[in-house]
Amino acid sequence: MAVSLTEEQVGAVRERILRTTERQIATRGIDGTSLRSIATEIGWTAASLYRYFASKGELLAAARAAAHDRFSDRIEAAYASADDPWQRSRAIGDAYVAFAFAEPAAYQLIFAYNQPDSERTDDLRRAEARSRMTMTGYVRDMVAEGLLEGDPDAIAQSYWAALHGLIVLHMANKLGDAPGFERMRHEAARLITRGARPLLSRQSEG
Repeated sequence: MAVSLTEEQVGAVRERILRTTERQIATRGIDGTSLRSIATEIGWTAASLYRYFASKGELLAAARAAAHDRFSDRIEAAYASADDPWQRSRAIGDAYVAFAFAEPAAYQLIFAYNQPDSERTDDLRRAEARSRMTMTGYVRDMVAEGLLEGDPDAIAQSYWAALHGLIVLHMANKLGDAPGFERMRHEAARLITRGARPLLSRQSEG
């Protein structure tokens, strides 16, 4: 007779499966990860895993959604940590970097992989929309308050592209003799911010 698990136990099992999936993809890549390889690491049969996820695509979507949500938790906490818009912006940048270095496998799942629309579940779409909002909402606030001017989505994408590029290069040890990572990321943010400041603010800066 099969043992009936509580909702909490089912959640813990799913979390274990998703963490194993995340770790395997980071080390083996998507093509080298399968339901069988995940089940083997956990100590199950592949058939047991199918009780929780019907396909590799569904499992990957769930792992990516979970990674997006952990990322969003960090950024939302940073947003709530400061009332001053400039301090909030710095806190969000710090939280982004901290997440990338603390959870490189999750960071890779979020930003290095795409899935066919047929495999993107409603939960993944929700999690993606949430993480996008965390990276644009604070910029929208700053534009609304007159601290920055321009298209808030374009400004937010510029911040993200610069920071993401530096993180990827740093993780791959490709920065070489360039100035330190922290110096480079703050300088990139400063230059983007200066370009997005209202004209009068730029003129007053000299």
